[in-house]
Amino acid sequence: MRISEKTLDLLLLLLLLVIVVGLPYGILSYDRYFWPQNTSAEAKVFTLTGHAQRGWILGEVQARDVVSLWQKNGHPIENPVIKVSRGELVVFKLRSSDVTHGFSLKDFEVYLTDGIEPGKTVLVSFRADKAGTFTFSCNAICGDNHQIMQGTLIVQA
Repeated sequence: MRISEKTLDLLLLLLLLVIVVGLPYGILSYDRYFWPQNTSAEAKVFTLTGHAQRGWILGEVQARDVVSLWQKNGHPIENPVIKVSRGELVVFKLRSSDVTHGFSLKDFEVYLTDGIEPGKTVLVSFRADKAGTFTFSCNAICGDNHQIMQGTLIVQA
């Protein structure tokens, strides 16, 4: 029994659609359900998304969402403020919505030199072993507004 060319074309089209539609959902489910198993249960996990125009954004944000946020509200850029307690294990889940970014938290000797490429996630972890207010920033020139890519980590005693 031979398969006609039309049937074969239809099957290949359906296979392509399943791959194109299913791949993002597969990545999303891995990110949400399986990745947390790789981090310690005691860790405080924060997602930071880098965007060349908006700076660091707390949470998981896609490029299209940042563009619509920028157009809808003309609010000034608000750098994220993250609060943890002294002695806690902190994990930053770093993402980029547009260009390659870097990450630096000098006071805890956290330097990301390989870069955070769009579509990829990079984990950095450290123990917040000293109390105070600390600044994290992008350490890769990522655009005209590179200097706004900062945030604050507050470690409470």
